Amino acid sequence: MKRALRFATSVTLLVCASLDFGFCASAQRSSSASIVGRWRSLETSKGGIGAVFEFRSDGTAFFGPGAIVEMQWRIENNQLVLPPATVGGDEQKYILQWISDSKLGLKTEAGVTDLTRVGDRSNADKPIVGEWIEHREMAGRILEAHWLFYPDSKLLFLMPFVLQHGYYTVSRSALHLNVPSLKPEFRFKLTDNILTLSEVDGGHEDRYARY
Repeated sequence: MKRALRFATSVTLLVCASLDFGFCASAQRSSSASIVGRWRSLETSKGGIGAVFEFRSDGTAFFGPGAIVEMQWRIENNQLVLPPATVGGDEQKYILQWISDSKLGLKTEAGVTDLTRVGDRSNADKPIVGEWIEHREMAGRILEAHWLFYPDSKLLFLMPFVLQHGYYTVSRSALHLNVPSLKPEFRFKLTDNILTLSEVDGGHEDRYARY
């Protein structure tokens, strides 16, 4: 009888442990899945410098400091019109040179900026809406810039100066990173699709939005 009780107790503990492990594993997968995607700084320096993150479902991570600029856009007489690049300057105007639905040139007196669409065209009325990639040379290096045109006339320009590759894991509210130049652990929370990363000791916080 005692042996039977001990066996039953052992089975019960094993089942409970298995259920607990399954719950924890499921919770970790759920937490990890919640941050999968691309994120960019909500707050930047006065010069428009922030950072981008990409967390992939396979546990790989990418981080890059760079230019992050939000602005308004409009089309007038086959020209893309953007706000002045400097305080008190003139609006920036680019002549649209449509090569195809996925290839676009932005022409100025200085030359032509070539853009390539990411994915398929999604807006029948505004062909420029969507994400475009530009390859820009700076200081002898080729950087990849992203132009994201939204239907509400907002434009998000992202250009990481360097993109570092690494790995990440999530455990409850802790984000563990193995990425050069970054601390190995941060606290994170996700509220209204805003990712907040804070230092473990409760110091500085940074907020990121999906893009």
